Amino acid sequence: MSLSPQSQLILRNEEQFEQGNWLIINPDDAALFSALSDLKLTVLHQYYDVFKQCARRSDAARFDSRDLISNNANFALTASSGNHTHTFAPVVDDVEAITDVLIFMPKAKAHLAMLMAMAAALVGEGNRVHVIGEKRGGIKSAGKTIQSYGDVDKIDSARHCSWLTCHLNQAPAPFTLNNYMSRDTYSRNGIEWTVCSLPGVFSHRELDAGTAMLLDKLPSSLSGKVLDFACGAGVIASYLLSAGSKASVELLDVSALALWCSAHTLHENNQQGVIIATDTLQGISAKYQTVVTNPPFHTGVKTDYRISREFIQATRQHLQPKGKLYLVANRFLPYAELLAEQFSSPSVLTQDNRFSVYFAQS
Repeated sequence: MSLSPQSQLILRNEEQFEQGNWLIINPDDAALFSALSDLKLTVLHQYYDVFKQCARRSDAARFDSRDLISNNANFALTASSGNHTHTFAPVVDDVEAITDVLIFMPKAKAHLAMLMAMAAALVGEGNRVHVIGEKRGGIKSAGKTIQSYGDVDKIDSARHCSWLTCHLNQAPAPFTLNNYMSRDTYSRNGIEWTVCSLPGVFSHRELDAGTAMLLDKLPSSLSGKVLDFACGAGVIASYLLSAGSKASVELLDVSALALWCSAHTLHENNQQGVIIATDTLQGISAKYQTVVTNPPFHTGVKTDYRISREFIQATRQHLQPKGKLYLVANRFLPYAELLAEQFSSPSVLTQDNRFSVYFAQS
């Protein structure tokens, strides 16, 4: 059983779980829970890939964007596995008798600050919030983020990771996700539209330069079924609809926070679409007239081409005849080669010293 460095550090300190009722947020591998099978644990997954492994699911989860707006409870998937309860959702706000929350260090400091506020509100004064992470992932700076809630101790350091514990010495403020959501007006090519975003979602509160290049090359006449892959806050799909596209849009991401933002972005612009939780295209059976994407190339802090490679390999099978793929990526990444493996004549629509916009047709 291969465990991540953070999970190995947890098992070095398994005695920490002997007291209290624990919630774990965003574990980075499912194998940890086999090692902790005797412990009663509640787990919040904001990322569908690890949730799917823990829940032993192989399907994608589909939602109508309007349902996610009408009732927060509509965006929560829960599965039980032995002593463990796993939930895929943007947040949890009703966990009974939790005394300890263990947060796996996220990539963005603002995301950690939001998770810390949620965790503190869940456990309350006199209890503990823990943060574990890799040194190169920013755990050294985490103490500055959490020390405003109470005294911080370092429990252990090993495997190039550290475990920090904050003892809450004051009553925390109530937590509401909407208080962290930003609503910004974006403008491109004479089109204005509203984008809702949260800490931890790609390109929070700004139009990413690569995405902007991609928008410049997307025809507003796109129709049929369009997939916005790795949709983030829903920037691309909402732009297309705002530009007059008659497409039926589906927005896919591994992140519950991103999908939550996408639903709100569509709602703010009087639009609707299908929201899909999965990683790569696993569990997807539909075929699309067009796929548009600014795909990720990181897993945590590591460059990871697996997502892009698997996505490109699967995309051809999910395009209708003469279906189109529009993709933007950093120039240093090997997308030209990856696309050429699957498509007969991919082309570069535009590029600068940072990004390339690619086009391919089935």
